[in-house]
Amino acid sequence: MDERFRALSRSNGRNVSVRGPLRLAYVDATPPISGPVAAALRRFWARIRGLPWRRFAAGGLAGFAALLLTLLMRIFGLGVFLPDVAVDFAVGLVPGSVESAFIRAMGGGAKVLAIVVAVVLILCAYGLAAVFYRRVESVLKNRWLVIAAYTFGSSLAILLVILPLLGGGVAGSNTYQGPWAAAFSQLLGGWLFATVLDHFLVEIPAKHPEGFALSRRDFLKWGIASVIVAVGALYGLSRTIPNVARLAFASVSEMIAKEVTPTEEFYVVSKNVVDPSVDAGTWRLVIDGLVAAPATHTYEELRAMLPVEEYATLECVSNEVGGNLISTAKWSGLRLGDVIDAANPEPGADWVLFSCADGYTVGVELAKARDPATLLALAMKDAPLPGKHGFPARVLVPGKYGMFSAKWVTRITLVQGEVLGFWQQKGWTNDGRVRPTAIIATPAADSVVSGPVRIGGIAFSGDRGVSLVEVSTDGGVTWSAATLRSPPKSNLTWVLWTFPWTPPAGGSHRVLARMVDGAGVPQETAKAPPFSRGASGYDAITLLVSA
Repeated sequence: MDERFRALSRSNGRNVSVRGPLRLAYVDATPPISGPVAAALRRFWARIRGLPWRRFAAGGLAGFAALLLTLLMRIFGLGVFLPDVAVDFAVGLVPGSVESAFIRAMGGGAKVLAIVVAVVLILCAYGLAAVFYRRVESVLKNRWLVIAAYTFGSSLAILLVILPLLGGGVAGSNTYQGPWAAAFSQLLGGWLFATVLDHFLVEIPAKHPEGFALSRRDFLKWGIASVIVAVGALYGLSRTIPNVARLAFASVSEMIAKEVTPTEEFYVVSKNVVDPSVDAGTWRLVIDGLVAAPATHTYEELRAMLPVEEYATLECVSNEVGGNLISTAKWSGLRLGDVIDAANPEPGADWVLFSCADGYTVGVELAKARDPATLLALAMKDAPLPGKHGFPARVLVPGKYGMFSAKWVTRITLVQGEVLGFWQQKGWTNDGRVRPTAIIATPAADSVVSGPVRIGGIAFSGDRGVSLVEVSTDGGVTWSAATLRSPPKSNLTWVLWTFPWTPPAGGSHRVLARMVDGAGVPQETAKAPPFSRGASGYDAITLLVSA
């Protein structure tokens, strides 16, 4: 008998002491937790376990369905996607220096993080609304009334409370889609939220009054479906985020072939989660403010005017030294100065404010707007502007960073006094002149080379041209002039350069590049981050030479 109990005690991980043949005492090896702290923890855990987590989870899942529907409607320009408005609101509150630090640390992941946080918070709000489902059910005592209450309650809360708090206006009046599209999308989203919630909290309990457990097959089915939805959502998000990396070409030949960037490879940066989809048929461009003859133009009227063509390079102010947020295109449109002068500006006007379909604003000096190189662009590479590049019309301001070349422009307003646009209110430069930079674009950084090598890259200084590019292959000890590709597409574009190099020995070699602009001003040596005037400093890579 004693041996049997000893074996049992060993199998259960407990200690049994024997006092005589039948006197057994049970001793727990783990000291019990007692005292006021333990009691408080037990009470806290009991309350946590007692919360209606199933209703909360059902609300989150139903809210996810509603958000997915409104996202699809937003993509097609039929409604408002609440996380889009929330991220835009949050970005407006974050100081530019903090935002720039996140972008430098996380790249495009900073926007993904903002979107994910917004979605999670909104799903939590849906979950909290579902917690009160049984109480609403007990009051209304009718299934269809409960569905109606959650349909109209959730949609009206978004339209009349949440959107105004996030700057979208009452019923989405401050969004480009307007109140009707906002109301339509949120009512449909509210209906889907209510019906999915009804399915989880009414249909399923009715079919399984004793409760149910997922079979292995159901678990795999729903697990795989969840993975597919998550992967699809992440892919969709990734398509909206710029892929920040080094500017790179596979070879000098490819670099020359892509002197004008293929439209599908032209960099894209936007403050939006989902960019606006603008209907050219209903779009209007308004010229107002300090003008004697305010005007409104349709898309077809502008297209009928004599077009102007020019090649120009755009660079994002957030581009790091050597970064790929820089591209060149052939643009077609109208001289912005001609469009403005047709409205007869008043003598006091000295700045121009651009307002856009996505709520973006930016301003430039009237003198810069009248620069012959500044365009109201309608086409890119002999085709209408792609949606992500500002269709139906955008402003092109060569010599300044890309944030001044407003996309989806809807209004041009002449004012007196300096204008602080969307990014300028967050601390970014309102001068915006491109800082000269030379970029090493081929071979790729840290690549292994052997024998003679053709190093190549681009040099850019806005609208000031390039007079000299120098390359160092010994870490900056000595410099030699590179060969500039002549002629460049225009004085507004980057200039391609090449440098033949025969490595003196194997091992690691540090290669640097620098430039001098068309006015004889050399590139800045000091390193500076993008915020708030654009990055500066010499680009540098390491090449590994095989023996």
